[in-house]
Amino acid sequence: MNPGTPWPGHSSRRAGCRATAAAVRTIRVAMRAALASARVTTTACGVRSSLSPARSAAVRNPYRPAARRSRPDPFSRGFAAGGVSERRARIDGLTGRATGFGSGPLSPDRLGPDGRTVAVDADTLILGIETSCDDTGAAVVTGDGRVLGEAKTSQDAIHAPWGGVVPNLAQEAHKAAIDDVVATALRNAGVGASRLDAVAVTVGPGLSMCLRVGVVAAQDVCAAHNIPIVPVHHMEAHGLVARLAGGTDLVRFPFLALLVSGGHNQLILTRGVGDHVILGSTLDDALGEAYDKTARLLGLDVGGGGGPALELLAREGDPKAYAFPVPLRKRKNCDFSYAGLKTAARMAVERDLGVPEGDAAFTTVCAPGARAVTPEVRPAPASDEKALDEERNRRKIRADIAASFQAAAVKHLEERTRRAIGWANDALESAGDIRTLSCVVVAGGVAANQSVRETLAKAAADAGLSLVTPPPRWCTDNGVMVAWAGAERLALGLAEEPPAPWLGGGEGGGEGEGARREVPLLPRWPLGRRDDRATGETKSSKKRGVAAPLTPGGTGASGLVARGIGS
Repeated sequence: MNPGTPWPGHSSRRAGCRATAAAVRTIRVAMRAALASARVTTTACGVRSSLSPARSAAVRNPYRPAARRSRPDPFSRGFAAGGVSERRARIDGLTGRATGFGSGPLSPDRLGPDGRTVAVDADTLILGIETSCDDTGAAVVTGDGRVLGEAKTSQDAIHAPWGGVVPNLAQEAHKAAIDDVVATALRNAGVGASRLDAVAVTVGPGLSMCLRVGVVAAQDVCAAHNIPIVPVHHMEAHGLVARLAGGTDLVRFPFLALLVSGGHNQLILTRGVGDHVILGSTLDDALGEAYDKTARLLGLDVGGGGGPALELLAREGDPKAYAFPVPLRKRKNCDFSYAGLKTAARMAVERDLGVPEGDAAFTTVCAPGARAVTPEVRPAPASDEKALDEERNRRKIRADIAASFQAAAVKHLEERTRRAIGWANDALESAGDIRTLSCVVVAGGVAANQSVRETLAKAAADAGLSLVTPPPRWCTDNGVMVAWAGAERLALGLAEEPPAPWLGGGEGGGEGEGARREVPLLPRWPLGRRDDRATGETKSSKKRGVAAPLTPGGTGASGLVARGIGS
């Protein structure tokens, strides 16, 4: 046998790399074809009726010259096909003004990390770019919280056959979509890139291969127009977008934020922009991941997300049919764990439904080209009432498992959130902060779950607080949250100087890219320090050896301290 040929059980790293590369090449053509035919989903949200020619210099671009000078084209290395002029036309040729309505101005003041009040220029224009995982998003937001335009494209169809996000495919999809998404957001806003005052971009946490696409695109725009770039923490953006949705008068600092998504579960005391205390985080699986895996186990169609599919099926079931354990009830902390609950659901499926070999409805990891089936009643002869009854019974069992799983999962969220409210008040008091919590914010993809919203609204009300949740389209990864977080940070001066012009180089890590990457990627970027009461339960971020927390201090105007953590 040829030593370079993989065989069953072969553990060679070279063989594994060859197999992975072959798989990527096999589906890349199909993936690009799907991207070419896909349309960018756009939302035109309130376009302002006029653009004031006179803007305050408080937070306007300090680097922009008085008179615009011609500069070398920075888009010579465009990701999309079409050449330099075509890409430049798509990005910068949108100078027309549009009329419409805005979402209404927010409070003109922001509270900084040190407690000071910072004036904000209402006419400041910030472009936000999000590429941390499998959604490509962009949006234009004003300094006073008007969303002028947004655009987003999803990769659900690309990753569905694989049962999860494939980093290489996600990167290629971002490269193919980024130009069109940015151009569409600018078009919906009725402004050109030359009118922007800054570009905000997610630099972490996330997949480094995907983060790089957004950072490079942001640097292209900033270098072309000599405007600052604002590095944004992905999870902080999820929390701060509630201030855009609910208003800065309602969502005042400090507030308690529950960030819950496919990759994160965190309870955070947010005292200001860049000032966060982590009260609890997930020890294993996040709730969104547990939802997705359980939905696949139940044979649901997860093309639109496992969470929505399971929530829909759970409405048919009895939440008390299965006595699934609520995780970590014996640990009096604010941490989360969903691995055990997910295992309990799997055991219930195997016991009561069985897992027939080759049954796609119970395939946890789908093979390439396979697709999980929706648990509908399977075809049977009309005269065979016994077979029909059996299929109805199987669907009822699936619905009961889904409802019982959701009940235990949401109960776990509720218990931790109630404890975190008390912890947050204690932390403020011990720090000598006379302020009190303004509200409870629930953000992230799972925040769109109706059962989660209703349960946590009651928990907040019992503590005399209101629950604030962004609109569903702003709960998932999007450009609006990044743009607004950029506006909040820009008002405090937390931005980087305009990057140098592009120096050339090839695609995907060439010499030019290495020479131009002033903004570091931080795939593992803690949002803040752990509360002292939580450090005894799990390892602190310092012990894990990850990047520095998001703080207003540190090296550079943005407060980014790479400490050797990059791409």
